[in-house]
Formats: sequence, structure tokens, C-alpha cells
Amino acid sequence: MEMLLYQSTQFRDVKKILDRAHGFAGLLTAGGIEASRLDVPFVCDQKVLSRYDDACADIRRILAMQLGLALPQGFSIPLEAEDLAVFFSQQCSLQQMQDYLTQKRERTQADIQTWLRDRPWDTHPVTAAQAAAQNLVFDAETGRIGTDGCFNGGTVLELPSSVDGVRVRRLASYAMVSYTYLDTLILPDSIETVEPYAFYDKVHLRSTNLPRGLAVIPEGMFSRCIGLTGIVIPDSVREIHDEAFYQCSNLDTVVIPDSVARIGRCAFLNVRRVIYHGGAKGFPWGATRGN
Repeated sequence: MEMLLYQSTQFRDVKKILDRAHGFAGLLTAGGIEASRLDVPFVCDQKVLSRYDDACADIRRILAMQLGLALPQGFSIPLEAEDLAVFFSQQCSLQQMQDYLTQKRERTQADIQTWLRDRPWDTHPVTAAQAAAQNLVFDAETGRIGTDGCFNGGTVLELPSSVDGVRVRRLASYAMVSYTYLDTLILPDSIETVEPYAFYDKVHLRSTNLPRGLAVIPEGMFSRCIGLTGIVIPDSVREIHDEAFYQCSNLDTVVIPDSVARIGRCAFLNVRRVIYHGGAKGFPWGATRGN
């Protein structure tokens, strides 16, 4: 067992346990070890009664009810060692608990405001269960989203901006393979990167948007989307890769911002008209008419 340090809390019957780096390792209480971050059944001959993640989850559930606040989807109430001590002390009086909840309510309200201010992109947060119900597959480590390949007959879909509070950053190749008859798709501004052929051959797709902030429209992103009737390319886009709008024959007019410096081969093949006044070579990249 590594060397541990003990530190007092506001309650005599609860002490904080700190590891060698002074990180929180658990609470020493009259009954044993609570909220332990150590992967052992006993700490200094005291039995571990609860694990940190489980203890925090239980306390957050209690606080969500007691604070009486509307918590945004994906927001997690911040907890510190002193918060845990309040709930695990047998000496915490009713008045102390009431005072704690009053102060915690004020701090949590401020935390919520900061959380919302720092997430202007988070316009459509969902839970993991809600995402799965729409056949969406999300990798929290990379922020990548796609579908599971199982058939979904839905025609309208708004992709989430976050799943359980984690930002959706990347759209997978062949992302909408589950949605055979997808007609309308709303993409959140949280998405920073789109992989090639994200909507390849989505022949029923009529209406969608591009995230503000997207820098690259990848190869084949809308290739063979023959039903697509309009698209607005944001000023953030710098590159449009090969066959990005290949055979989008129902696209009437596409305005390409001057910010776009590189446009790939056949990017607009069979598009009716493109308007562009920038310096990229190859104009009009297969479109029936330019400017």
C-alpha cells in the first residue's frame, strides 16, 4: 500500500485520505472507507464501503432532487471532497445540511451559467440512450458519430451536438447508412470534421446544412445525392475535395465563398450552376454552368 496522508474536514468523524501526490483517495469515516479511489478492498485495515464513482453518482442524484434546479442535459454537478464529507458524516446536523444546500444551490447555479456560456455549439444535447434509440453510434473518446447499420425508416433527423455531455466532433464515413429514406438532416455546429463519403448515395436526401466552422468538405461527401435541392457553404470552408457534390443533378445554384482556395476534380459534376469568384483552378469543376 502506498503512503497515504490524512486531512481533517469540517466534521470530526470524517477525514480526507490523500495519496502521495496529494490527490483525493477517499474518506475515512467511523464505519470504514467511503468514496474510495483505491482499487483494494481494505485501506489501512479499514473496509472499503463504497467506490468513488458510485458514491458521486448517488450524491448527484440526491442533490438533483434537493437543489430544485433545472439541470441542462449532460451537465454534471461538480463535487469536491467537502461535498462528500457532508453526506458521509454522522455528525452533520440538520441546520448544517440546510446551510450546505443553500450554498451548493448558489454555486451550482453559477456553474450552470459558466457551463452554458462555454458551450454555444451545444444546441441539441442527448443522452446515450436517446442516441441509441435513433440507431446512432457515438465514440466518446474521439467524438465520432455514425449509425449502427440497422434499418431505420425515419425521414427527418437532427444529429446531437453532445451525448451525455461529450461534444460530437466528427461525422463518420457512410454516417447515415441506417437511414435509407432520409429526407431532411440537421447537422450541429459542434461538428468540426466530416469523413469522406459521409452521405454517399443518399438519393432521398433533399435538405441539409453544413456546420458553421467546417473547414473541409471531404471527398464524395454528397456524391450521388440526386435529391439534394440546396446547400449553403459557410465562409469557414477552405477546401472542397474531389466529387464532393458529384451527380447532385437537382442542385440548382451553389454559391462558393471566396474563402475556398482549393476545389477538387469533378466536385460539382452535373450541378446546374456554381457561382465563384475566388482563385481556385478548374472552374466550374464539372457543373453545367458557371457564374
